[in-house]
Amino acid sequence: MDKITFFARMERQILSGKKTATIRDELESHYSVGQVVEAFAHEDNRKICKLEILGIEYVEFDQLHRMHAKAENLPFVFILKWILRKIYPTENSLYFISFKVVG
Repeated sequence: MDKITFFARMERQILSGKKTATIRDELESHYSVGQVVEAFAHEDNRKICKLEILGIEYVEFDQLHRMHAKAENLPFVFILKWILRKIYPTENSLYFISFKVVG
């Protein structure tokens, strides 16, 4: 079983179903639809839950829109883009990975 990490502050959003996707660069896009992965907190490697990957969609940074922000549980696209630029300062080719909690 593969693993995926999230900042610990995302745990409640994931477990409550408010955060249903993540946006990653190509290095972190190796998942496949239907795959079950274990989610861990990035900071301390603590297990959060199991997630089923529902979809993987290639998306250019400039093509991000409201649906992407909402799936990330963010109110506005500009906040999503600001956060992504902090994590991926120059990356324009991204992957929108949707998921659901399965355990």
